[in-house]
Amino acid sequence: MQPTPATHPMNDWQAVSVPQLPFLGSPKWQPHFSSKEDGRPDREEMKDRRKIIVIDDEILIAETVVEILKEEGFHAIAISSADDAIEMARTAPPDLVLSDVVMPGMTGVEIGIRIREIAPQCKVILFSGQAATMDLVEKARRQGHKFEILAKPIRPEALIGVVRRQFSQA
Repeated sequence: MQPTPATHPMNDWQAVSVPQLPFLGSPKWQPHFSSKEDGRPDREEMKDRRKIIVIDDEILIAETVVEILKEEGFHAIAISSADDAIEMARTAPPDLVLSDVVMPGMTGVEIGIRIREIAPQCKVILFSGQAATMDLVEKARRQGHKFEILAKPIRPEALIGVVRRQFSQA
């Protein structure tokens, strides 16, 4: 599968601008901006940003999550397939993966396990709108794989809170 322009590895962790959409919950959170007036990070801030891969077969959801993360100063990229995500992890190991659980070909649990084989320090957060995915997550936990879970629709404040908590535990 060919990566889309928004997910192509040569785009250096850039994603297409997408407005916040209602399926991600109500916009109660306020973006955190850098100390500069225009809100954009300077070069010094850029080098310290952690890399996040957001994986969802519905690319619009992945891109919207990326936009929320970027507003908070994170360095994120949207990817719509398991194979592309794993290849990206080989090329530029992420610090964190946010993945939908129900994906074609490979579950988010399997993607998380494969990416951790490549980048053992990578943290994984799964999200899903289906109650049945808890069985997959519980099976992974019994095998020694721990994943944080976010329910869809994703509320921006919950997303930012769980991402910050994962990075603060490092």
